[in-house]
Amino acid sequence: MPRIRMGLAFACSALIAVSCGSIGQPADADMTTSPPSTTAGASDLLLVDLRNADEVARWTTINDPVMGGKSTSRIRFAKGGLVFSGTISLENNGGFASARGPQNPEIGRRATGADALRVSASGDGKTYLLKVGEAGQSWSYIQRFATEPGVGRSYDLPVSGFEPVGQRLDPEPNAPATLDPSTINQVSLYILDKQQGSFEITVSAIDAVF
Repeated sequence: MPRIRMGLAFACSALIAVSCGSIGQPADADMTTSPPSTTAGASDLLLVDLRNADEVARWTTINDPVMGGKSTSRIRFAKGGLVFSGTISLENNGGFASARGPQNPEIGRRATGADALRVSASGDGKTYLLKVGEAGQSWSYIQRFATEPGVGRSYDLPVSGFEPVGQRLDPEPNAPATLDPSTINQVSLYILDKQQGSFEITVSAIDAVF
């Protein structure tokens, strides 16, 4: 009888050890969490994948020297995305830099019915602007987002928050007041608002949120 009790005790100890081992994680396990989203319960669809070096290579910069300013910027593929960096100068009434993606009507097709556009980025604490262009129209739509320095996260920009603007980013009264996501054929990033000095933002993706 004592032998039977000892055997049962040993078996129970073994079962407890196996159960604990199946639940526990090694001390150096890679535990990752997703960036916080401001749209609870939403689903998303990738529109522009900037984790792809070939996609980043298709982007271009246009800065204020086209109007006599002295701001500079560059685009490169690094840190897992598109790195847009440079220096904003307010000389000669300048003060903006932009990174512009290629025209692609597939963006609008995938964004049809979206409630928001999501920018996944790591910023520098400055405020950036997402501009979306419509196929065949002279106007665009813009919305700003203020970044957190050195923090990678998602910025959800409601479709209802985009404002119509003309070529100089001034209000465009002839455009529909509300953006139709299905018409988007180009996305761009801007920095302006007299934010003088160096800047850098890394963007890994732009998604549609439903």
